[in-house]
Amino acid sequence: MHSESLWQAVSQSGWRQPEAQLDGAVVQSAIARQDTQPILAQQFDQDILGDLGNVFSTFIESGQIWALLVGFVLGYMLRSVTTYK
Repeated sequence: MHSESLWQAVSQSGWRQPEAQLDGAVVQSAIARQDTQPILAQQFDQDILGDLGNVFSTFIESGQIWALLVGFVLGYMLRSVTTYK
């Protein structure tokens, strides 16, 4: 298809992707593979609130909560020392 006739076809029907020219053997092998390989859907069993609970309990058990609290206190003290009023 020439570029002028392609432009007319596109301008009449709206924008479309040009179709690729495929070999007959490629099409037949794609159809054969499609019949032998089923498409499977993946299901996820996600418990977001349960995961957050596990993260929070691990955060407390590992002692990171104390590091967070000490960081807040030291940061507040450093801010109060460096702030000019």
